Amino acid sequence: MDNFIFDIAAGRQISKEEALRLFETDNEDLFYAATKIRKKYKGNKVKICSIINAKSGKCAQDCKFCAQSARHKTNVSVYPFVSNEKIEEVSNKMLENAGCFGVVTSGNNLTDGEIDQFCDLLKKHKKSDHFGASIGYVSDANLKKLKEAGLKKLHHNLETSEKFFPNICSTHTYEERTDTIKRAKALGYEICSGGLFGIGESVSDRIDLAFTLKELGADSVPMNFLMPVKGTALENAKPISPLEILKTIAVFRIILQTPDIMICGGREANLRDLQSMIFYAGASGTMSGGYLTTWGRDPQSDKQMIKDLGLEIDPNR
Repeated sequence: MDNFIFDIAAGRQISKEEALRLFETDNEDLFYAATKIRKKYKGNKVKICSIINAKSGKCAQDCKFCAQSARHKTNVSVYPFVSNEKIEEVSNKMLENAGCFGVVTSGNNLTDGEIDQFCDLLKKHKKSDHFGASIGYVSDANLKKLKEAGLKKLHHNLETSEKFFPNICSTHTYEERTDTIKRAKALGYEICSGGLFGIGESVSDRIDLAFTLKELGADSVPMNFLMPVKGTALENAKPISPLEILKTIAVFRIILQTPDIMICGGREANLRDLQSMIFYAGASGTMSGGYLTTWGRDPQSDKQMIKDLGLEIDPNR
């Protein structure tokens, strides 16, 4: 193991050129450095999050990977914003095993009426301090309204690098996404923002995304890996190999250092028998219990995996 890896394992900040070099590094050395950094900031604690698809389908945006886009012909369920009673029922169940519960909706934004409904839930729910929201673009007025109602975490993925973004979406801009994050951050929100991998991006695009998230001060970084859906523009996309996924996680940990790195959509299908290796690649959390339009792994199996690794589940957000 050369001095380059020892320096990085000690927490030295790296450049984009050095990050590229890491993708050519021996796997064991790379995972050693990522694990050292994870343990420095997270110890043996692992976070579990879960979500509800609270409004599904008929999205006017044209993201090439998304089963919920109205521009794609998929078999995804279509329904309006669900009742607060439904969200409360699902959240109470999922928060028995998770420290954070995300309310996720399709479309570029919620209506003012839907925002008001969500605020009512936040004010009344006993565990609303464990809630996050992934609701697209949010105006300053609604960001303030949600914060006053008790929302602390806003989720807003960048998906990929600014350079590659026009290849996957043309109906809104990268700047719109970063602007939403900056405005939410300025109001004191915890920011959950990450990306989707396996959509045709290069290694350089992944590195650019990691550095952008670092600059924006993301508190939590979800990493998703494409599960191609028939009927979408990326239905024939070639999957990333499990080892390349693990190396990408490790490089993100080394670049980002302190945020939680959560391994989410596509974990089961893409990593297969190597799922438990995410923590040795630097991840500090995972999503459990299912995703927006696909099933995931049951929480009990994930809890057992974490226990078998000698790690502890962090009950906090």
